Amino acid sequence: MYGVRLLGMILALSILLTLLVVPAAAQDCDGNVIELEFMNWWGAAREALMDEVIMHFQAENPCIRIINQVQPWDNRSELLATAAASSNPPGIIMTTRPETYQFAIQGLIIPIDAFVEENGTDLSVFYAGEVGIQYWNGELYGLPMPTAGGLTSMFLYNKTMLSEAGFDPESPPQTWQELQAMSEAITQGDALGIDVMGVQMHSGNLDEAFVSWLYTNGGKYVSDDARSLTFNSAEGIATLEWMLSFANDINGGIENERDFFQDTSFTEGDHPWYDNQLAFMPINTSVFGHYNNNDPEGYANADHWGVMLRPHNGDNPDSAHAGVTGYGFSGGWAYTIPRAHPPEMQAAAYKFAEFIGVHPQGGCAFLFAQSRPAPVKACNENPAYYEANPHWGTVLEGLATDTPIPITPVQGQIAEVIRGYIEEAFFGMKSAEDALNEAAAEGQAILDEFWAEFDADM
Repeated sequence: MYGVRLLGMILALSILLTLLVVPAAAQDCDGNVIELEFMNWWGAAREALMDEVIMHFQAENPCIRIINQVQPWDNRSELLATAAASSNPPGIIMTTRPETYQFAIQGLIIPIDAFVEENGTDLSVFYAGEVGIQYWNGELYGLPMPTAGGLTSMFLYNKTMLSEAGFDPESPPQTWQELQAMSEAITQGDALGIDVMGVQMHSGNLDEAFVSWLYTNGGKYVSDDARSLTFNSAEGIATLEWMLSFANDINGGIENERDFFQDTSFTEGDHPWYDNQLAFMPINTSVFGHYNNNDPEGYANADHWGVMLRPHNGDNPDSAHAGVTGYGFSGGWAYTIPRAHPPEMQAAAYKFAEFIGVHPQGGCAFLFAQSRPAPVKACNENPAYYEANPHWGTVLEGLATDTPIPITPVQGQIAEVIRGYIEEAFFGMKSAEDALNEAAAEGQAILDEFWAEFDADM
């Protein structure tokens, strides 16, 4: 408790010093201090952390004053859309990837490529999967913070269960084939239900699981220009066939898989993982905090659990470990610059966006204080991360495998189509090939309509 109070006192003192120092430093600006309203959703305990980021930025840029405008989550979409479209929008806006794309199409925000070149910003400091999803139609619209990656590239695995099944707990499966063999040995159950599950093949929507496994088989969801769906390739069909075989032959069908996780929550601590009933679980980077909170003794026992990369198809020489970012139509936060403001305000806004994105006292320190990985590779090499998480090295490997998926504002509609057809395949109503081909045809029609309208407006 004392440490928390001390941290609060330090932050308050830092902010007070900023209020005293910045006006004095501003005298060197001939009275031309640029004020930027920063529209963001870093509320609660994170507001003080962002205030400290702003303090450090203003110390280096005394002619720019950032006004931290933390927003409520209620009616967020309407609030943001109204602000972005107004004649006097905030100076810099925190937006998700779909919002960034939509505002770019509407001409409400500007691309930042010229600022990147002018300021010599090194984009290679980011993971490719992080900065890659901030491009729309070949132009960069924002720098990322926090990470959008680490959502599909890693699995948690139970070393104790592997050892009891006769496997080396320090050698987790690298390929689909090894994963399947271990799961067959561990899974216990019958057509009426599962008692112990080897691997959780999907943790959310089936289309998201399919796309995650697709990239570990050398496949692609869509062309690089986001105009042609490609998931119904030979790699895609082989991927879905393998998923169907796994579900039916090992787990007794999709209903068994879903029943096993019904009314459970890893976040709340009520989950088969905590009871040694699940050997392999797909994770994102938020899992470590939940695991530590719900089972601190288990989390502290590094001999009990490990982190591994998502296995790839060992029968395909072109496959490799992979994660994906950007398929889901959410997340991918960036800091975007409204077109309505004069050039000097836009330049100032970019300076702040760059500071948040790449400066050690920007997003790097902000995320470390929350035990979250940063989109900047070097930030995650802080030795303290390794002390908090014994498997941090594997986490970084996973982030490095993330591949950005190009999407359009109609991605949500296409994903819904794909999800429906894959559901039919899992329930035996269609073959894998028919499901993917029909999904691709219907999804491509939606995509073609979007691009026809977009190109007509250009």
